[in-house]
Amino acid sequence: MGIGCETASRVAAQGGFLRSFSGETRLAAAAVGALSAWRERPVRVSIDDSVVIEGGMNLVAVANGLYAGAGMMMSPRARVDDGKLDVVTASGFSRAAVIRELPRIHNGGHVINPKVRIEQGTSVRVETFKPEDGLLTEADGNVRGKTPVEFRIMPGALRIVGR
Repeated sequence: MGIGCETASRVAAQGGFLRSFSGETRLAAAAVGALSAWRERPVRVSIDDSVVIEGGMNLVAVANGLYAGAGMMMSPRARVDDGKLDVVTASGFSRAAVIRELPRIHNGGHVINPKVRIEQGTSVRVETFKPEDGLLTEADGNVRGKTPVEFRIMPGALRIVGR
């Protein structure tokens, strides 16, 4: 949720002319538009039924693995088999600071910034306080709705069968 989801939404809405360009070019155009229109939104993040983070946010990501779209290492310590969700939040970034951080996300370097927090839990609720502040939610590159949203870990829910 946040700038990344706004970018995904803009990519999905691009019309015929932009669709003739490469995916990378389309993503860059959408990112510029999303960043220019972006404003932090007041958000409450509850993990395991306790309010953990409350304030203006640029990004809220709930991860179960290392990588997010386009190979970004959103949560370098996330493990799919640890029974925990990693909750990555970023707040207090100017537009220029967001641009400076983007290259660092690909190798997980953004986590050393004190404005980035990572918490863990088995259930997560993300909510905004006013309808006009609602954050789009995105999963696997597709916009899925708006806040409020809840996530929870379901150990053993998927069975992986090898060949």
